Amino acid sequence: MHLLTLFFVIDGSHTKKRIIAFKNNVDKLTIVSYYRNKNVEYENHHNLGRSPQKHYIRRFIKLIFAIPRLLKILSNNPEIDVVYAWNFDVALLFILSTLFSKRHYKFFYEVADIKPILLSKSIAGKILRKLEQFILNNTDYLCVTSEDFINNYFDKYYKYRANIHILENKVFPKIDNTLITKSYKTSDSSKWKIGYTGLLRCNTSLQLLFELATRLPGNIEIILAGRPEEHAKDTFKKLANLENTNYIGEYEYPDDLPNIYSKIDIIWSADFSDSTDNSKWLLPNRIYEAGLFAIPQLCFSANEAICKYMKSLNIGWILEEANIESLLKFFSALTSKQYQQTKSKYYGLPSDQFSGDEQIKSLLNNIEDELQ
Repeated sequence: MHLLTLFFVIDGSHTKKRIIAFKNNVDKLTIVSYYRNKNVEYENHHNLGRSPQKHYIRRFIKLIFAIPRLLKILSNNPEIDVVYAWNFDVALLFILSTLFSKRHYKFFYEVADIKPILLSKSIAGKILRKLEQFILNNTDYLCVTSEDFINNYFDKYYKYRANIHILENKVFPKIDNTLITKSYKTSDSSKWKIGYTGLLRCNTSLQLLFELATRLPGNIEIILAGRPEEHAKDTFKKLANLENTNYIGEYEYPDDLPNIYSKIDIIWSADFSDSTDNSKWLLPNRIYEAGLFAIPQLCFSANEAICKYMKSLNIGWILEEANIESLLKFFSALTSKQYQQTKSKYYGLPSDQFSGDEQIKSLLNNIEDELQ
């Protein structure tokens, strides 16, 4: 199998995870991508430049100008038989590029977020949903990181024939369970160390953590690891400047995960980054990373998909109200014994629950069978 992958952002942990998994499971991999902040080079990689942001008309124009480049790549690689696209933009780029092609490709489209504009009742939202329906009409496999995207979005807005495949945000490459110390150890100090990791894009989370760290400076330490999004930088800086905040900085995925999670007692699994329902439906990377390192998790009832995941494994606490009062009440009452009891729920869970590429292998095996 020769797989062509299209990424809207090459410089991200999700992209790196997928590339490594694909390289381990296909005969040949060709990569086409944009980048957000810095280009990351891979073997057989074609760089389309900086990813167009925000303004959808400009994004569409840039996609149109990329069509000849993609057509040339496809022409120079006639053995390509499967195409994967991560993100609406690059999926549309591929479909438009091959609209009149006589060649047939097995095409799978992965969705890890539902952008607010796609849920909008505006003219722009309706146009973009028409375009996504066009993508789905030409999609063989629809891949999502959360089943709630299917139940609450795709089934609601679209008709499609694609096979559905769940590709959770599990840690990859797989980390051996025996390398992870799952002890009853809590903080070295009296403080609860709350971690917020990955793409730091949720202003509400950063603000709540700031208020919590300010109100309980003797009991709370905040551990931040990752890169703040532009719109969240002011709140991030305010939080990072507190004495009881430890900002580790941007990190190398997955190599730095053991060091980061060794410093954390409780992971902040909550997400309110979108004003739409996307935050209710998503399952972020950090819930799997924390799970792999047996870190109890904290979220709020509004995070519906995360809550269902946590409840199914009984690995954390769910607060009803996303406000400072409920956080103060929770952390003022939390004891070491309660913490240890929750942490112990991880013991006996297989590392495959949080790490591995079995879902990728299953998908590629299905496609391989169809190609034969």
